[in-house]
Amino acid sequence: MQQTKDINQAIWHRDSIVRMQFKPQDTVQTYNLSFLIRNDNHYPYANIFLIAKMSNDRQEIIDTLEYAMADEKGNWLGSGIWDLKESKLVYKKDYKFKDTLPVTISVGHAVRKTGQILGDEEVPGIKTIGIIIEKATH
Repeated sequence: MQQTKDINQAIWHRDSIVRMQFKPQDTVQTYNLSFLIRNDNHYPYANIFLIAKMSNDRQEIIDTLEYAMADEKGNWLGSGIWDLKESKLVYKKDYKFKDTLPVTISVGHAVRKTGQILGDEEVPGIKTIGIIIEKATH
């Protein structure tokens, strides 16, 4: 399963949350949950901070995550050509759902400049955000 959202004018607003709702098929199979981010050269940072939330009627898990977007020389990580790069960022690996209640996964950004308390209202250079859920293969 995959759900993506193209970001209007490649400017990701803090309030623009991407959500995916689904019903797990079983509690035996393990899954890999990842975020998909497509960025261009207008993205101004070497990393990205995300706030992820996974919830159902029984529980809510909230994580603050940090992912590298560029190496120490400033070269974009991920795959792609020219200035568009696509990164698949692992959120949960080999995850087992505890029950088959409908689940909502949401993700938003928590990017901010060093020393700044409040996060950036808008982040340029993010073209697409997605959530990927796939069966784990061993």
